[in-house]
Amino acid sequence: MVRVISRAYCSSANLGSGFDVVAIALDVYYDEVMVSINRGNGNVVLEGIEGPFADLVSRDLNTAVAAVREVLKYVNRSDVDVYVRLWKGIPPSAGLGGSGASAVAAIKSLITALDLNLTNDEIIELAGRAEAVVAGEAHYDNVSASLLGGLVIIISQNPIKVVRLNTNAYFVVSTPVIRMPPNKTAIMRSILPKFVSLHDMVRNYGKLAALISGLITGNLALAGYGMEDYIIEPARSSYIPCYEVVKREAISNGALGVAISGAGPTLITLCENLESAKRISEVIKSTYTKCGYEVLIKVAQVGPGAEVIDVSYD
Repeated sequence: MVRVISRAYCSSANLGSGFDVVAIALDVYYDEVMVSINRGNGNVVLEGIEGPFADLVSRDLNTAVAAVREVLKYVNRSDVDVYVRLWKGIPPSAGLGGSGASAVAAIKSLITALDLNLTNDEIIELAGRAEAVVAGEAHYDNVSASLLGGLVIIISQNPIKVVRLNTNAYFVVSTPVIRMPPNKTAIMRSILPKFVSLHDMVRNYGKLAALISGLITGNLALAGYGMEDYIIEPARSSYIPCYEVVKREAISNGALGVAISGAGPTLITLCENLESAKRISEVIKSTYTKCGYEVLIKVAQVGPGAEVIDVSYD
């Protein structure tokens, strides 16, 4: 038997103007998946879920298991049984790409255990398909960031083409402690506008250009300017606890930009430096308290890509 453990970090998608196109890995939360391989008949068994957020994870709609099944089907392997154990360190249904990270970590472990030679684009495609069990459809932004680390841009979804870019920045990641429905991502996509005015499209293009160019050149004020969105966030903001007041207080205290992380309810706040991030995190925590919400607050930097952290043999 071979056992492999891999780790994948959380991520924040969209960053305001980059809906379904931009995502960034963050170093504050991660998932780990252990897969064990035996000769068998293609069975995939979820042996257990551990970690600080284990109780919030569905065993029936589990992306780590779904990802393993996607890979076995893709490479046409039915001669092994795979046993999956998930360590859940990313808050589920928080807008931090937790389901994508689980899928990526599972695939990273499986392809190492089976010595499979899959490209990054293939891994992203398969992990995105696995996310469909909780999101209702495939998504590639979070899985790309968790796999590759850094800043990623989805330049094509069919076929999958992803560009990874280096950037350095400090963020405050604030997650109100509320119970979200298991199909939260699908719900938050269902409320989006079906038609967009040309005026708003053009305004968002400018913001997206500012976001990407600011992040890759180190002009964080420009990147923060680009985190404003005229299409997606107006539709979602009323569903995010304390969105308006947290954004206002963060900006007035020196934050460069604030956006909903993925489908929320987490907010991601871009800061000038570490000192500013620590100060703004206290402001945000106090603001949520005044709103009547407990909140998880983390100061984050850009996260690394997924990695294999242990391989053992019996």
